[in-house]
Amino acid sequence: MTISERIFSLLDVQGKKQGALADYIGVRPATISAWKQKQTSPASDLLEKIAEYFDVSVDYLVTGREPQHPIVAQGIFGDENHHNVVTINGTAALELSEFETELLQIFGELSTRQKNALLSYAYELKEGKA
Repeated sequence: MTISERIFSLLDVQGKKQGALADYIGVRPATISAWKQKQTSPASDLLEKIAEYFDVSVDYLVTGREPQHPIVAQGIFGDENHHNVVTINGTAALELSEFETELLQIFGELSTRQKNALLSYAYELKEGKA
């Protein structure tokens, strides 16, 4: 599947209109139509804005695959003592601090693109690159 085909698939799946995409990324509707008719393809400088519009990664637009990150937490549960417990890969339970709980709550409210950016930044912090 090409980038253009993926864009039109996303428009269809998400119930969005070509005109709204054109407005969001700052191109004429005729530009979007040219992609649909396979006359042209989106310019590389538009990919980030297109990905943002659909709440997907640029990698997804280009390859059809989302970046792979390990799943750390599958669920957070509060017991009657107001302790926050996380299950990691379905096997272990750990008590979370208030700080960790707040971070996970904020993380849960982010878009896929924002989550990917935050995870990338966290890995850089861990490796001492940020």
